[in-house]
Amino acid sequence: MTDLRTVATVRKNNTEEIRVSVAEREGYTLVDLRVFAASPRGRGEPHATKAGICVVRDRLPALIEALQAAEREVSR
Repeated sequence: MTDLRTVATVRKNNTEEIRVSVAEREGYTLVDLRVFAASPRGRGEPHATKAGICVVRDRLPALIEALQAAEREVSR
């Protein structure tokens, strides 16, 4: 992906975080949610793992609705 810009970071646990980024690729705007893990021995920047998803901007409203539905379900 080109021009990857991190717009938010959410702590997942003590050693991992989820980074929300946006990028342009082949004429599409993409939203990437990727798990980053602490480097071995806790030194240096966290590194991207394979865990995550990348969706085109047009699918973002459906993803947000799904996350809101999950939030409502667990808040009962």
